[in-house]
Amino acid sequence: MVGTFWSVLPPLVAIVLSFVTKNVILSLFLGILTGGLLLNNFNPFSAVVYSLEKIAGSVADEWNAKLLLFNLIMGAGIAFIWRLGGSKALADWARTKIKTKRSATVWAWLLGVIVFFNDYVNAAIVGNVTRDIFEEHKISREKLSYILDSTSAPVATFFISDWIAYQLGMIQKGMESANIKDISPLPAFFGSIPFNLYCLFTVVFVGIIAFTFWDFGPMLKAEFRAQREGKTKRDGALPLLDVGFELGKPIEKRPMIITFVLPILALIGVTIWGFYYTGAKAGGDTLIEKLGNADAATALLWGAFAMMFTGIVLALGFKLMDISETFKTVVDGFKLMLLACTILVLAWSIGSVTKDVDLSGFVVSSIKEGTSFALVPGIIFVVGALISFATGTSWGTMAILTPIAIPIAYKLTGDAWLSVTVMSGAVFAGSIFGDHCSPISDTTVLSSIFASCDHMDHVNTQLPYAVFTALIAFLMYIIYGFFKISPLVLIPIGLVLVVVLARILHLNSLKKLSQDFRVQR
Repeated sequence: MVGTFWSVLPPLVAIVLSFVTKNVILSLFLGILTGGLLLNNFNPFSAVVYSLEKIAGSVADEWNAKLLLFNLIMGAGIAFIWRLGGSKALADWARTKIKTKRSATVWAWLLGVIVFFNDYVNAAIVGNVTRDIFEEHKISREKLSYILDSTSAPVATFFISDWIAYQLGMIQKGMESANIKDISPLPAFFGSIPFNLYCLFTVVFVGIIAFTFWDFGPMLKAEFRAQREGKTKRDGALPLLDVGFELGKPIEKRPMIITFVLPILALIGVTIWGFYYTGAKAGGDTLIEKLGNADAATALLWGAFAMMFTGIVLALGFKLMDISETFKTVVDGFKLMLLACTILVLAWSIGSVTKDVDLSGFVVSSIKEGTSFALVPGIIFVVGALISFATGTSWGTMAILTPIAIPIAYKLTGDAWLSVTVMSGAVFAGSIFGDHCSPISDTTVLSSIFASCDHMDHVNTQLPYAVFTALIAFLMYIIYGFFKISPLVLIPIGLVLVVVLARILHLNSLKKLSQDFRVQR
């Protein structure tokens, strides 16, 4: 059953049940168990043992363990910001500076573009800075989680970040597989950016939504609920991070914005230094080489610890807490992240299961020989999306697909530059699109965490938006495949379609919502 159609079952069970039951933990575990049954001849005892070993292995993995600790310590940092009155002080400041709903959403979008050096840090920083501002202006948690998710990986994939270092390595592997020796990975990466169409369209689309509020589908309903009823989250929703509920009221006697700013600056500064330090220690002359060798998980962990330690110093230094209250806040912050950490562990575990059943091998083998190059960019984009959606990992998908896609294109065209740039862009775009849609993706989970949003509410509202920009990107890949039109022409065409179709979908959704509202009344 390994590498066959049956390989689809474990992620399919987890994803379908996530949407049906709204219980992500149960759904993920049943997906893992399904893989255990397939790999152990449907022996239930062996399947349970296998499942538990996979979960334990996910926790024991050094990278995963550091990210779990990062989340727990980040929770403590968030707890200090809340209890010391930093969030209240920021909200008070926001009332004087950010006076409209539009300025709040545009601010979140711009901040998401500015914080480009790591997708995890992007979600953490932008979420912490804007969460209370969005609450103040009655903007739905779903909207914030969408902005976080769609300005993290899509932005990190373009600018100087650990993502670029990883992508350079994937391009190098693809060229080695195709025996292409006369192109350097760095120029090839820059050449791939115009073909990373999903990410380009998504980042622009987030800005359009932030400026215009042309929401449609489930997101429009969420925004309608927040504005009309004042409910930023759905009745019965289970946010992955509910600071106010878990930590109670903040200290109001002396709210200072410094208790928000300093922990965030500590997080940013130490994390950036950690990227540079670990990369330089591992070796490398240029900044890109150092980023390629950086230990991102360690840098994130150091940054989160600096954030928490700054909170401790502020609490004791300003005598806002005694030692007992201070370390109770640390423990309470850890508790904030327990649900989120549970989901992350299970998401990583099912990703490992999909590797054991060789899902990627089955998907890639489904591409038939003799396919015309005209269809190849679009097919690679779709295959990347399917693998990423099912496994919940964009990096893993890039590792699987880049060394396959570049040789396929080179064999069909004989054009080295076209094969490397177009295929790399299509792989990166498809990988990130599938990752965005997947409820088992760690970045999707983290966006739910730092937006304080119910995870499946985030997935359900983001999915139509991700599919919308992906369909336009797919159309542009097909047009390029047939006509070889320059991306300098393709991208503007795609952006015009984004604007026009978003407006049409918004008006249609608004009309339907108004009709439904009148019927309910």
